[in-house]
Amino acid sequence: MNCTFCNSYNPPDNKFCTACGKPISVPNNKVCPNGHVYDSGFEKCPYCPSPQLQSKINKNIAGLTDTFDSSSGKGKDSTRIMSPESSGQKNSGKTIIISPDNENTLQNNSGRKLIGWLVSFSHKPEGEDFKLYEGRNLIGGDPKSDVYLSDPAVSSPHCMLLFRGGKIKIKDELSTNGTKVNGEVIEESELSDGDIILIGKTVLKFRSI
Repeated sequence: MNCTFCNSYNPPDNKFCTACGKPISVPNNKVCPNGHVYDSGFEKCPYCPSPQLQSKINKNIAGLTDTFDSSSGKGKDSTRIMSPESSGQKNSGKTIIISPDNENTLQNNSGRKLIGWLVSFSHKPEGEDFKLYEGRNLIGGDPKSDVYLSDPAVSSPHCMLLFRGGKIKIKDELSTNGTKVNGEVIEESELSDGDIILIGKTVLKFRSI
């Protein structure tokens, strides 16, 4: 049998031309828009899904993930995918794609009670705040710290804030430049609402709930 496109010979059972790859037109065969060769006895191509089935497939694919906007990311880490177990989203049944900015929220607010904030205007004119939670809050120049300070004078780790029994204490972690509370160098001290903390070259004001 010769191909109607390039006139090359093909065995009788070939559905596509071995020379040009195009469908071989056979009197009893049809070719659908997707390139499937099928018997002309069928009204529609048996290999193509129906419009209803294709619609269901598209909906299932679209519902596989929930995405969060990563346009606000700082670019220091790439967006990554987390399973429901690792993100703390119990019984959600969905994978969550998060940006680096969302990651700290998931890590810090994993069942721990919010007990206060640190507020600073040292590096941003509009100011920035850091949430503090019950238990330990590590402050340092390591991005993995609970409170990360992008300050070359800050050690990693630098100091620790600990909330226990209704009181919050601050303890220096043998930092290079030390930790000051209300102008005094401390090794360990109890904090009160409104205290001023100097860590490296970063001034922070402690606010309690």
